[in-house]
Amino acid sequence: MILQSSQAQSDGEAFAELVATVEILRNPGGCPWDAEQTHASLRPNLLEETYETLDAIDSGDPASLAEELGDILTQIVFHADIAKRGDSFDAASICNAVREKLIRRHPHVFGDEDAINEADTVVDRWEEIKRAESGGKRSIVASLPSEMPALAYSASIQRRVMRVGLPWPEKQAMPLAFAEVNGESSAETEERAGKYLMGVARQVQAAGIDPEVALRRATVSLRDHVLRAEEIAGEKSLADLKDDEKSLIWERAESEVGDS
Repeated sequence: MILQSSQAQSDGEAFAELVATVEILRNPGGCPWDAEQTHASLRPNLLEETYETLDAIDSGDPASLAEELGDILTQIVFHADIAKRGDSFDAASICNAVREKLIRRHPHVFGDEDAINEADTVVDRWEEIKRAESGGKRSIVASLPSEMPALAYSASIQRRVMRVGLPWPEKQAMPLAFAEVNGESSAETEERAGKYLMGVARQVQAAGIDPEVALRRATVSLRDHVLRAEEIAGEKSLADLKDDEKSLIWERAESEVGDS
């Protein structure tokens, strides 16, 4: 069976045609390679397509970005088809679940809450709703995949630590030589920041230490510090504690993690 291409009249129709195309490819009589794929076998493909999409974003080429996003979407549809044949989930359930989550976590748009004008407030509210959905207790770091590149992993954990007001940055961060310069464009500042990071990596490398390994080790240590603090806090969320309570718990977690 050959699926004839057509100009879809809506996003929904276009998505449905893509789902149907992948189903045909994986059906008996379709493509042998497509048919034998599993969630695990497609893992490298998803990672590769993700990095290619990031490259397309950096290129600033809309056509390239559209093509790479299409490749990512194809990966999603493949996983959905694999799951559907195993009576697990399908493309529709994926869409419905994420749509319901978006609505649920934006009560200021879809619900009765007042409108929010500050992006930081939206992020805080999103985290509050996630905690409520998990029964009021949710780790701020455990959900982050440790297989992320070390710098991305470190930046993500540090953002979450600072977002809930833990005292780590002020107490533990080394004095930085890098600072903003008045009159610089954002692109110029980013380039200078990149050169600063390269300089730090070069110094670490010159000492015979792998910067990637060193940064991951330090980040894992910070993650474990947060996890221990959350254990000490018990049923309370770190974000809901007063500053003095956070400091006491953080210091206790630091001593216990250091002794382990």
